[in-house]
Amino acid sequence: MTGWSVVVPLKRLTQAKTRLSALPVPLRQALVVAMARDVRDAVLSCRDVKEVVIVTRDPLWRSLMGVRGLRFVAEAPTDSLNDALRRGSAACRGASRGWAVAALTADLPALTPAELHLALAHVDVAPTFFVPDAQGDGTTLVAARSHAEFRPLYGVGSRARHLEAGALEVLRPELTGLRQDVDTVEDLALARTLRLGERTRVVVSHLLPEKVGRAGNCHARRRTHPRADE
Repeated sequence: MTGWSVVVPLKRLTQAKTRLSALPVPLRQALVVAMARDVRDAVLSCRDVKEVVIVTRDPLWRSLMGVRGLRFVAEAPTDSLNDALRRGSAACRGASRGWAVAALTADLPALTPAELHLALAHVDVAPTFFVPDAQGDGTTLVAARSHAEFRPLYGVGSRARHLEAGALEVLRPELTGLRQDVDTVEDLALARTLRLGERTRVVVSHLLPEKVGRAGNCHARRRTHPRADE
């Protein structure tokens, strides 16, 4: 079984999920923290994962996320998301453990350890691979074998760029939670129809019942502008 280092980027809490700006700031921040913690728990519960590396420039995340099994790497002020992920990957590989490396977004409240295990098993199929988001234009996970180039290409149209770079696209019907990222209230409603992690479920049930309930009756809206939170 291949061991994995999983790199999770976290924005400054004050800048995270600006597309949820219709929500009051405390509510939006509570949701961001809850989703990140649920992702943390799912990843740490996956039997393939040996370590989780959090890349961030916000010191608040240490107290918000700090549990055994996490390592923190500071990103530079000028780092793009992809720069930050490469920095985290370099920290993993610099430890010379020989583990494979994956990058995973922190806005996947329906993620389960079983889904992550199923996705990471594709290391036996291709040296690099990725999982697209539910919308079909973005990316939620990018992974590479221990000696393969780790080349994250997040941003607008990242699915197409990962395909052009030669990464294998992993499309499995069992990966609904791994693909359902949350950038909008409509996205959150869709995640809620799958399942929600414990912490996100508490936030939603206590703070968003009416708004999410209304959104749950709508079809998902196609994103028509850049994915600023990727």
